[in-house]
Amino acid sequence: MKKYLLLFVFMIFGFLPLTVNAQCKEFTENEALPLLGDFILSGRYNAVKLYEGEEILVFKTLSKGITYRFIVKGSSDLPKNIEFEVRDWNGNPIFLNKDKNYTSVWDYNCDKTQRIKVFVKVPVVSKSKEPQSGCITLVTGIKKI
Repeated sequence: MKKYLLLFVFMIFGFLPLTVNAQCKEFTENEALPLLGDFILSGRYNAVKLYEGEEILVFKTLSKGITYRFIVKGSSDLPKNIEFEVRDWNGNPIFLNKDKNYTSVWDYNCDKTQRIKVFVKVPVVSKSKEPQSGCITLVTGIKKI
């Protein structure tokens, strides 16, 4: 009996990450990808579950002469003012969405091939001991030619 209980526990914990990833994938497909508009997905997107106060860093390479659309979207379980910053490889700011009323969409015409860093941060607004959590997605699109 203990053997089956142990197997059941391992199965539950083994499938839990798949459920979270599936929820973030569905969220991205329903909420973020439609914001691409006339842009096309530039490859893969980043979707992860974050808690209040957590942040992620994503590295991207941009090519000269291409217009990019960056979309950073948080699920309704998270605070509204998700921060995202785009910085060049040396840390110089290119875009800070907190200066633009926390917009979740930003278009950028790249004037030189460069590597960038995209920082995404979930602010802490909950006063409870249990921080809110939810999906955060970062989608990058390129302008159709």
